[in-house]
Amino acid sequence: MINQNTFLKPYHLLVCLTLFTMPVFSHAQNSTTSGAQFLQVLGGVRGAGMGGMFTAVADDVSTTYWNSAGLGLLRNTEINISEVSYFSTLNYNFAEFALPLSEGSVLGLSASYDFVPTFNSTNNPAATPGSENDFAFDLAYGQTFGKNLAVGIGGKFFQSTLLTYSATGAAADAGLLLYTEDRVLTLGLSMQDLGQMSSFAGFSAQEQVPLDFRAGLVYRFQPNKPTNFLLGVDGEETVFGDTIVHAGGEAWIGLGAIAVAFRGGYTFSQVNQDLGGSAGAALGAGVRFQGLELDYALVPEGALGDNNWISLDYRFGSGAPKPTPTPAPIKLAAVEIKPQIADYQRGTLSQATFNLKTQARTDIKNWTVDITDPKGNVIRSYSGKGLPPRQLAWDGKDSNGNVVNGGIYANYNFRTVDTRGQQVSATEAVFKPSQVSSREAILLAKVEPRVFVAPSLPETIQPIKMATSKVLQVPYLSYSDKVTQVNPSYFDYLDQVAALIRKYPNARVYIEGHAYDEGSEKECLLISQQRADAVLSYLVEKGKVSPDNLYSRGHGAAAPLESGNDDDAHIKNRRVDIVILIK
Repeated sequence: MINQNTFLKPYHLLVCLTLFTMPVFSHAQNSTTSGAQFLQVLGGVRGAGMGGMFTAVADDVSTTYWNSAGLGLLRNTEINISEVSYFSTLNYNFAEFALPLSEGSVLGLSASYDFVPTFNSTNNPAATPGSENDFAFDLAYGQTFGKNLAVGIGGKFFQSTLLTYSATGAAADAGLLLYTEDRVLTLGLSMQDLGQMSSFAGFSAQEQVPLDFRAGLVYRFQPNKPTNFLLGVDGEETVFGDTIVHAGGEAWIGLGAIAVAFRGGYTFSQVNQDLGGSAGAALGAGVRFQGLELDYALVPEGALGDNNWISLDYRFGSGAPKPTPTPAPIKLAAVEIKPQIADYQRGTLSQATFNLKTQARTDIKNWTVDITDPKGNVIRSYSGKGLPPRQLAWDGKDSNGNVVNGGIYANYNFRTVDTRGQQVSATEAVFKPSQVSSREAILLAKVEPRVFVAPSLPETIQPIKMATSKVLQVPYLSYSDKVTQVNPSYFDYLDQVAALIRKYPNARVYIEGHAYDEGSEKECLLISQQRADAVLSYLVEKGKVSPDNLYSRGHGAAAPLESGNDDDAHIKNRRVDIVILIK
């Protein structure tokens, strides 16, 4: 979740603004005339529909134009084609493509083209007609660093032809994004078209590319839900010192497999309004089905009238947004963890034994087992060359020999690298066993949930005093046989629990899953862990609870509340307990 200690510190912001504004002002002081004005035509229909506001939104392939840093946040291969019906017979055409190279590392390509058919620019009907066209090709790259920073760079080549005259040029772009981990709040900085172009073969003096600097801020409301919206503002500074402000917003409404978008924005500028500079209100709309998205925008151009923008976008491997979280698919783990001797009230671990099971025990060059705390910090690491041992024991201590508090809730990451450089990894929680057969997985997936009456929080909860802390015990959640997902009837109750947890930011919350008479010992252990994991995921993703002090653990059938074998006993024994420890 959000780390308020590292996000948008004032000196971070000051350094970023200084680095981005120094080239702008130094370049502007040397400017004389500006050519290649076609580069200022907005390269994205969504941003155009929001009044030219997109520097901090930067969440689709059009970010290649707006802010190359946004490329690093794209997860799917994406392609976009668009057309702008400009004034008179002038049309602009764009094609953009994003290719993820690895997680957080994305390459972007774009091309733009405009053409005016033959015309007579003189009063002499016998004069030879001419034409006009422009072409630009852009190559960009975006990379994320950690959970709050993305940086991008880009370079472009362009050519402009007017009648019998032509000129070529090159320019560079740079971008930066600072954002909260869930991207609710994002700051974007972008420098566009730092470069030079040649003269038109003696027709004019050498001209400068229209350099722009943009800074944007956007806030997203409930971004992980099918129905969501955002509001943002961009500030733009041109090479001539003109200041332009773009403000706008976008709302997506989820309608099952289809989502519909409505956009609006306004550009505040006095520059070239009478001559056609983009100013005034803009409107837009879009529709998305699976990975396919169609967008439209109506953009004003001052005295030259309104322009129509349309684009078609496709994200490969992207489906319709899911309204509720779904359980992760069952996978065969590469590590099997045996039960340990532990004291869950103190959160200390006596010993853990790992059975290391690789899918193929040949051609392995080296291996690593990292033991991390819930925040991802490595507290103990084991590694070696060649085949890993079949068993590895951890004594519950860190690399300095100190007993690790909360060790039983740590994560364990096992990685192997073969002689071809291919890496296989598996991250498992301590009580999540492996070796679930495909038949067992199918049986678990087919079970229909039983409807239960949702519990509710009492108006007041009295903490139970313990030796070193106090405990808030809230009502448990009941489950049907072999069901692991959270029943939708429990959502309102879990929202109440999340609100209670948020009142105690330093509390430790233990989510304890239980199963009973639901298969073998290993099956019960798996079911109970998945129940606890599903509740933890809901509290984090929907309840906005920080995961730093949340711990989930499956007990299998080891801790029943009732000894009977009737329905009432099963309801109490197939459950998830939520225990909140406060100081």
